Amino acid sequence: MPIVAYHIDEISAKKGGIPKGAVDIKSGSKIVSVDKTETGMFKKYDGIAVSFEFRTDYEPNVAEIVIRGKVVYAGEDVKESLKTWGKEKKLVENVEVEVRNFLFRKCLGMGITITENMNLPPPLLFPMVAKRPKKNEINPKDLRYIG
Repeated sequence: MPIVAYHIDEISAKKGGIPKGAVDIKSGSKIVSVDKTETGMFKKYDGIAVSFEFRTDYEPNVAEIVIRGKVVYAGEDVKESLKTWGKEKKLVENVEVEVRNFLFRKCLGMGITITENMNLPPPLLFPMVAKRPKKNEINPKDLRYIG
């Protein structure tokens, strides 16, 4: 895995007003900066330190969670990512996909704990297990009009 380290610099979470209807939950990441770094204990490898901001917003004005930190990437395309960031403020596509997927896994996991303590719905939906209907039980949702 090309992500070799990460650390969190800041976590902030705050509630706004009480919802008066449906709440829309949106999560996403923003890459703030990319810098050259070295990684490895005995042998040094070129890498990039990707500073990020991950936000989960509960709209309209219900709550927000912001996580800021850095991810260290030491896979392929490190030099190309530095060049692309310098010119276009973008990462090479495969590096960006790896970094953003890592951020979703880590930050949404942290978000679940934060929302439990703030009495908010989790930032992602969990699978639900339901009882199977008895053999002779008819569920009205399963009925269809055929005409």
